[in-house]
Amino acid sequence: MSFDLSRKIFNPLEDYLGVVMQQGRVQTDADWNTLVAQFKRRLQAGSLDTFGPSAVPRETADGFLITGSATDPEIGAGRLYVDGLLAENHTETLKWDARLAETSGTARLSGARLDAAPTGPAGTTPYTDQPYFPDPPALPADETTLLYVDVWQRDITYLQDAGLVDAAVGVDTTARQQTVWQVKGLTGVGDIDAGTPDVDIPGWLQ
Repeated sequence: MSFDLSRKIFNPLEDYLGVVMQQGRVQTDADWNTLVAQFKRRLQAGSLDTFGPSAVPRETADGFLITGSATDPEIGAGRLYVDGLLAENHTETLKWDARLAETSGTARLSGARLDAAPTGPAGTTPYTDQPYFPDPPALPADETTLLYVDVWQRDITYLQDAGLVDAAVGVDTTARQQTVWQVKGLTGVGDIDAGTPDVDIPGWLQ
């Protein structure tokens, strides 16, 4: 379901850097959403200019690192920037991040304590248990598979997240945009390695 918007007026060619509220004026969704769009573009453009098309920060050096077996890989906890978008694998393990002043780890969603022992391998997410990729296809054991991370943004309304309904008024008041990721496998790539140019990987540029 798409957002219920009056209009979209953001234009990056105008080089506006903010939206200023004036007293006594009628407030509309368009102005607020324009501010969000300006902020999003600034973050994405800044990330692209700083890191390039893809990068893993030093603070989470194992972010999306693939370990384990060929048929049952594990995905490392941490952050990854793809085309300026921030993807984050939180994993289940609870951990306090002093710099961001937050607790990471999906176990907190079930009310687990910070000192609770993780139920899975520390710092990884199984390929078969990805948060945004239910029931991924099995990976073959008899051929080389190229694993890659697909990152995009999607719109979320109260139909996907009932928590967006305001209990005080009984209806949704806002919606959300979400960055999601999936680790996928490309089979039939033949004898390749990390140094193989993209154009030489069968099926990669299709």
